[in-house]
Amino acid sequence: MRLLAAVLGGFGLIVAAPACGQPSSVAQQFEAANEAYDRGRYETAVEAYRAVLDAGHESAALYHNLGNAYVRLDRTGLAVWAYERGRRLRPGDPRLQHNLEYVRRRAELPRRGGAAGGLVALVVGWSPLLLFGIGMLAMCAGGLGAAVWDGPRRGGAWQGPAMRGLIGAGVLLVAVALATSYMQAQERRAVVVNKEATLRSAPTDTAPADTTLRSGVLVTPGAEREAWTRVQMWGRTGGWIPSGALAEI
Repeated sequence: MRLLAAVLGGFGLIVAAPACGQPSSVAQQFEAANEAYDRGRYETAVEAYRAVLDAGHESAALYHNLGNAYVRLDRTGLAVWAYERGRRLRPGDPRLQHNLEYVRRRAELPRRGGAAGGLVALVVGWSPLLLFGIGMLAMCAGGLGAAVWDGPRRGGAWQGPAMRGLIGAGVLLVAVALATSYMQAQERRAVVVNKEATLRSAPTDTAPADTTLRSGVLVTPGAEREAWTRVQMWGRTGGWIPSGALAEI
C-alpha cells in the first residue's frame, strides 16, 4: 500500500479543468470528484468522473484521475482502460505512462495487447507528433538554407541537392506523420475489464474454452455476434468472449 501511495501520490491528481470551454457545472463536478478522491471516497470519485464523461467532456487529465481512482479500488481492467484512453489524447504524458506501467507490473500483465494487423502493425508505438515536428524542422531548415544560399548574385539554390533533400525529407516525414496518426486512430483495441473472461472457440457458453483472460489484458476486437465479440491477442489464435467483459479504448 505504501508503494501504491508513493507511485500514485507522487504524481497526484491533475487539478486542471477536464476540457477547455466546458460549462461551470462540469468544472465544479470535476473539482468535486478530485475532492472525493482526496478524502478517500473513491467510489464517489469514480461516479463523478464518469458523469463528466457522460456529459460529453473528456481529457487526458480526466482519464488520469479516473484511472487513479480505479487503481485505489483494485479494478485493474478499468484502470488500464482509463490510462489508455488518456494516452490516446496525450501520447507523451509521462504520468499516464508511468501509472499504466505500474498497474501492468503489479498485475503481471503483458506490455503489449491486441495484435495489430496490416500497415497498422508498422506504426505501433510511433509518435505522429514527433514525426510531424521533425518534418517541419527539416522543411524550415531547407527553406532557410535555400534563402541564405540564394543571395542577390546567386541563383538556382533550390536545385542544390542538400536543400532539396532536406525539404523532400521534411515533406515525407509530415506525410508519414499524418498517415500514422490516421492509422493509429483507426486501430481498434479493447481491454478486459471483468476479473476474468473465458476465451471460447465459438460464441456460446457451451463452446470449448481455450484460456482465461485476466483483467487488464489488451485485445483486438473483431466480429460481433449477439452478446459475443471475437478477439485477437499477440501470438495467439482468436476466440470469443462476452462483449460485456470488454471496454473499447
